[in-house]
Amino acid sequence: MQNIGVKLKEYFDSKGITQKEIADSLGVSKAYVNALFNGRNSFGKEQAEKWVNLYGLSKSWLLTGEGDMLVSSNADVMNENTTYSVPLLPISAQGGSLNDFVVSVKNSECEKVISPIKGVDYAITVSGESMSPEYPSGSQVLIKKINERAFIDWGRVYVLDTCNGTVIKRLFPSDAAGCVVCKSINPEYPSFEVSMEDVYGVYRVLMCMSMK
Repeated sequence: MQNIGVKLKEYFDSKGITQKEIADSLGVSKAYVNALFNGRNSFGKEQAEKWVNLYGLSKSWLLTGEGDMLVSSNADVMNENTTYSVPLLPISAQGGSLNDFVVSVKNSECEKVISPIKGVDYAITVSGESMSPEYPSGSQVLIKKINERAFIDWGRVYVLDTCNGTVIKRLFPSDAAGCVVCKSINPEYPSFEVSMEDVYGVYRVLMCMSMK
């Protein structure tokens, strides 16, 4: 367990996330988090599940130390006898700019698609060319909701559900308090800022699926 704790501490230190912030997010004491990092405590199944949901860590890695630390790794790719069905949202993540479109979606109303990885909450279709060629228009991305108040892994691609619509962008910190900078992969599209007060949900992109 010592090795797991050391790797966890290194990971969160690299993200600038303090033990107090972790403790507050999980509803536990700072001493408990410190004991996990130092190997004095080990993860139980229930506590591991909370870390999985909040931080995208692998449950099997937290319990055994085997495999990869993050759920989006190749360790979570399904074998030939395993499938994961996830809801395909009936809206598009805009690859351009905010599109003044708001919609409430129920899972029961969604078409289902097959995901080759586990830990996915939704699939959503990409619209627009600003994220091409890595995320071409018409492709589907598999996304997982995160707790953005805990931390955001800057520079990675996320889907933002905002009051002005849904966008897929790389996220970076902003000089303006309470805002994030949204950047496109295609340099022809300008960056813009979004206030987190206008964001209903943040979803980490785990995988992109497109027709070749």
